[in-house]
Amino acid sequence: MNNLTLILTAILVLLGSFTMLISAIGILRLPDFYSRLSAVTKNSTLGVLLIIMAAVLYFNNIEVMLKGLGIMFFIALTSPTSAYIIAKAAIHIKVPFWNKTDLTDFDNSDTEEEEEIKPRK
Repeated sequence: MNNLTLILTAILVLLGSFTMLISAIGILRLPDFYSRLSAVTKNSTLGVLLIIMAAVLYFNNIEVMLKGLGIMFFIALTSPTSAYIIAKAAIHIKVPFWNKTDLTDFDNSDTEEEEEIKPRK
């Protein structure tokens, strides 16, 4: 294994670890559940993907590469989906938002005038 591969692997591991550290700080510092959930989902997913890429690069084996790509695919697929479902469940059970959160996107569209669908001639 050459030095360039080792340096690249070390950089990926450090970036992944730093990203996960930022995620952990986000859990402690952000004001409400939804912000924390967003920070954890995005940063920890990126951190795990970077560390898995480092492992694939380090071992330089087709079997490890296939397993790493599979793991990366399923993490990238399931992490945002699960965070979305958790956030929807939190909204459903009325977990409070931060008082400075702009909730205009949650207004019902019933109050707006809907366009009338015109039949074709």
